[in-house]
Amino acid sequence: MPARYSKGSGLKLNMKRVNNPIETVDFGKTVIPENRLKFLGDKCAEVLSKVSGNVIEVGVYKGGTLIELAKQVRDVCPQYKVYGVDTFEGHPYDDGHPVHPKGKYADVNITDLQEIIKKEGLSEWVELIQGKIEDVFDSLPAKEFAFAHIDCDLYIPIKFCATHIPPHIKKGGVIYFDDYGHEHCLGATKAVDEVFAKADIHEVSLSDGTCWSGYINL
Repeated sequence: MPARYSKGSGLKLNMKRVNNPIETVDFGKTVIPENRLKFLGDKCAEVLSKVSGNVIEVGVYKGGTLIELAKQVRDVCPQYKVYGVDTFEGHPYDDGHPVHPKGKYADVNITDLQEIIKKEGLSEWVELIQGKIEDVFDSLPAKEFAFAHIDCDLYIPIKFCATHIPPHIKKGGVIYFDDYGHEHCLGATKAVDEVFAKADIHEVSLSDGTCWSGYINL
């Protein structure tokens, strides 16, 4: 069952400040701040330079992080691709948190996103798959990945990713959970903590005081 939001949930989050939720962005942009986008891109490039392979992103929305990851694949190991999985219809369910209701991020469609990717000159390195990750994972054209970026906000898809994607990550690869430790995504943190030991999670703390996201070396 999804984790439900409550002030007494007992989940210990280490945020240093509250973040105002961003409801929408333009195509090709991302809701995460620029410094976190750079950290994500740098981490992906670091991993790909050591372990060449495909990348999977679960939770694409308007494609800002997908485009960044595709640039890293193009520059570091252009024989591979980024596989972007999303409903492209918004959240299919919710965890009971007011910031992430069912249907949030529905102002997107796969055709417009493909056009942006084409304008960026990245179509060769991107394949979009529409659907819930738990429904489409077994049919993905790639079965092995060097880097995974999980940005689903909610307990159900993140628990699925935490459970099912690691066996498909190459040795030396990384699975990166964007929402880990975020005060708006309690279900995301719960899902990761149910699968991985705290000692295995490298929490991302940046100079602006934000302390959410975490990655696991595999």
